[in-house]
Amino acid sequence: MSNKVRVNQANPAELLELPGIGPEQVRAILAFRAEHGPIQDASQLAKILGLWPVSEAMWEHAEFIPSDSTAPEAPGA
Repeated sequence: MSNKVRVNQANPAELLELPGIGPEQVRAILAFRAEHGPIQDASQLAKILGLWPVSEAMWEHAEFIPSDSTAPEAPGA
């Protein structure tokens, strides 16, 4: 796994590289990005993932660059 996952650019497989993130969390992240655009920071991601426990290790690997635009979602993603 690379050191950081760019949350707003990552595809589903890349998001799964985040420690403790599974398919349901990936769907929540993708749905948020599709509806609202880029995730601004860890606090916003924590709200999106509020239904699931999140490991501290996940925060060390998530990157939120303000200039990141949201990756276009593939059909069925």
